Amino acid sequence: MKDFISKIIFILFDIAMIVLSIYLAYTLRTAFENLNLQTIPLTEYLSFYPLYIIPLLLFAYEGIYTYRYDFWHESRLILKVIIFSAILIFAYLAMIKSIENYSRFVIGFSFLIMAILIPLSKNISKKILHRLGLWQKKAKIYGEDPFLTDEIYGNPYLGYVKPRSGEEPATVFINSKDSNVNTLKKVISSQIKNKHEVIFIPLIDDYDLTHSHIYELSNTRTNLIVFKNRLKSRYRLILKRVSDFLLSLIIFPFLIPIMLFIAYRIKSTEPNSSVFFTQERLGKKGKNFVCYKFRTMYENGDEILQEYIKAHPQEEEYYAIYHKYQNDPRITKIGHFLRRTSLDELPQIFNVFKQEMSFIGPRPYMLEEKEKIGNDLESVLAVRPGITGLWQVSGRSDVDFFSRVELDIWYIRNWNLWMDLVILIKTIRTVLLKDGAK
Repeated sequence: MKDFISKIIFILFDIAMIVLSIYLAYTLRTAFENLNLQTIPLTEYLSFYPLYIIPLLLFAYEGIYTYRYDFWHESRLILKVIIFSAILIFAYLAMIKSIENYSRFVIGFSFLIMAILIPLSKNISKKILHRLGLWQKKAKIYGEDPFLTDEIYGNPYLGYVKPRSGEEPATVFINSKDSNVNTLKKVISSQIKNKHEVIFIPLIDDYDLTHSHIYELSNTRTNLIVFKNRLKSRYRLILKRVSDFLLSLIIFPFLIPIMLFIAYRIKSTEPNSSVFFTQERLGKKGKNFVCYKFRTMYENGDEILQEYIKAHPQEEEYYAIYHKYQNDPRITKIGHFLRRTSLDELPQIFNVFKQEMSFIGPRPYMLEEKEKIGNDLESVLAVRPGITGLWQVSGRSDVDFFSRVELDIWYIRNWNLWMDLVILIKTIRTVLLKDGAK
């Protein structure tokens, strides 16, 4: 019953956001043009039912009112629905020959505002309903993965909670890791008899199957999963390069005053040191390039480090795992701030202009890390390294070196433009709200 009430509330919220979007779009137009030029009053737009029916039906078709998607996955589906709805609405108006009566600005901007307001309202409403106990669904997890367990139970957007002692879960998650085939079959068979929903987590998690196509061979009762390496597609590589270039042009003017201020602070702190730090890194196809960063260390950093390690030998063990020191004595006062906020990497935008790096991608590995990457080296070097990437926003603290490589490989195999946008938004949020990379 709680689940049904929650879904009704979500539908009402979506309708409210559509109404608000139409109102805001209409108001925007009246701000640019004389109100008398409006051929149809606001009430006509608000009572134009296809603006409600088409998006809501497509939301239902995509399972937005049925499945408990992650925020970013659901937002991608919402964006897809809104784009398709806009196309259908304009096509419908053209068919009934009413396209001239309605303002294309109002309808177009209505959908643009919906793309912002609907995901935002869902994020807020689900968290509120979760606190009230309505958006909660009891779930049990088979399998040991603390990070996955914390995400499933700790994400109010999903709404899953642990059942109390003696309570039966409505949903069962079956994690196939560390389990053999016979055990998995028994668990799935026993759970699917009594549970409405059984969610199976595949053994191999190196691939994002949400963009794959699944079909069956009827005679063999076999499912076939079609997976494509998206960064092997020439037109997708072109799309990524174009997005990097456009993003550089948009962001660079805003970065100029920030970079000038940082350069001034570095010079005022250490007048005799250079503003930039350069180092050769591994680039696409193994071609080395000079990577730019703001200087965050003292000029005589090597001497300082040697003395520090003599007094703190445990730091060498930490470096062997994470490829960084827990308390690096070489870092200046302004350097700590720049590293915490990742602002030391801003000069890498020049590497993007030089087509040596991308905004989003695997980390630019140091030359001495080449052998340690091992068999994955060819995959890592198949694309340009990025200013930011998946491991920086993975949600895990102190990611060790090999886990970083695994995350980079996952990104390369499963790349899509939406993933880049999510990583960019998460990076900005991390810089503004949390400690960045150290």
